[in-house]
Amino acid sequence: MHIRRRTYEKSFSDTNITTRIVLKRHRIRSSTNDGHIIYENTLEQSSPARTLSKNRRATLIGIPPTLINASKENLQKKFTVQPTVFFYNEETFQEACYRSIEDIPSVTENECLWIDVTGVHDHDILSRIGLRFNIHPLVVADIETTEQRTKLDVFEDALFLVGKMIYPDSIQQITHIEQISFYLKENILITFQEKPKDIFEPIKNRIRQNKGRIRRSKIDYLFYSLVDSIVDRYMDVLDIIGTKVEGIDHQLMRTLSRDTLEQIYDLKREMLYFRRSISPLKEIINKLHKEEETQIMQESTYIYLKDLFDHVVQVNDTIDTYREMLSSFIDFYMMLNSNAMNEVVKTLTIISTIFIPLTFIVGVYGMNFDFMPEIHWKYGYFVVLGCMVLLTLIMLSCFKRKNWF
Repeated sequence: MHIRRRTYEKSFSDTNITTRIVLKRHRIRSSTNDGHIIYENTLEQSSPARTLSKNRRATLIGIPPTLINASKENLQKKFTVQPTVFFYNEETFQEACYRSIEDIPSVTENECLWIDVTGVHDHDILSRIGLRFNIHPLVVADIETTEQRTKLDVFEDALFLVGKMIYPDSIQQITHIEQISFYLKENILITFQEKPKDIFEPIKNRIRQNKGRIRRSKIDYLFYSLVDSIVDRYMDVLDIIGTKVEGIDHQLMRTLSRDTLEQIYDLKREMLYFRRSISPLKEIINKLHKEEETQIMQESTYIYLKDLFDHVVQVNDTIDTYREMLSSFIDFYMMLNSNAMNEVVKTLTIISTIFIPLTFIVGVYGMNFDFMPEIHWKYGYFVVLGCMVLLTLIMLSCFKRKNWF
């Protein structure tokens, strides 16, 4: 179970020691050679050692070619880290982009603050966010390390959730994967996305237009809504995969090709990756439902967490069903391939069986003895040839009667 509880009581006075610890545990960092326009007055020069560490990345193992990881895309294409700040309650709403992290005002008791950060490749900005909202450096390192499994860390006054956002691309017929992190405190929620593509836009519109329960509820309901939207995207991806699975099922009954087997293996690897990314959510939601130490999750949100738990169970069941179907497709493919090979062997066996008596007859009359009366007979050749044809027809009729072909 990938739910970890952390309690940090010891403070590090030496900044260098803290930096070494973070870099030792998390060496997977992306480059920060960007032009950060909106934060140009707040950036500091990174040290060469830190830049070298950020350029070192781990190899992603087990991701099929039909999945595109946002971390690899970010290595090729950089963009400005853009935090969007939402202050809201039932009566008021404010959306803004601040030039400096330190300019974000403190949240009052009767309002909620949501900071949506797009881009996790700028260590300086993430560190400033961590200092501004008292986020531990190890949590900041976890946010930057984009190849983590889904997990939940429980602190004394906060929750930290790392998940995978999976969404389809209908134009390119591929599936995108990116890591998303949630840091939840009392009246404060900070989300960290890897790419500018925002799947939370419908929720932002609900906040802007004061629709639904978000502005009438505490910040934990917004946290639930965002996680629920991610789970809904899982269902969209699985619906597309279900269509592919049905297509493979019909294709196996028509033709037998190696391309079909490659498609099955690609989908099976996708299901394995999805299961590894999504299955911990079930235990995480159970943990959120039972978590009483932080007092962040309100009792009124528990019923929504239960509904979210049902959705995650449905997603996991669907993944297991597709995995079993793909495994059965592989077995079926092997059986069809074996049957095709058996048909070839049976055809060759029938041909060989027919030629055994014919070879015997030709061998007998091919012997060079002086006293063989049939050799000197005028019609001997035609009689032997006719006997061979007749014997062939008799054997074919016997094979046909036994349904051998």
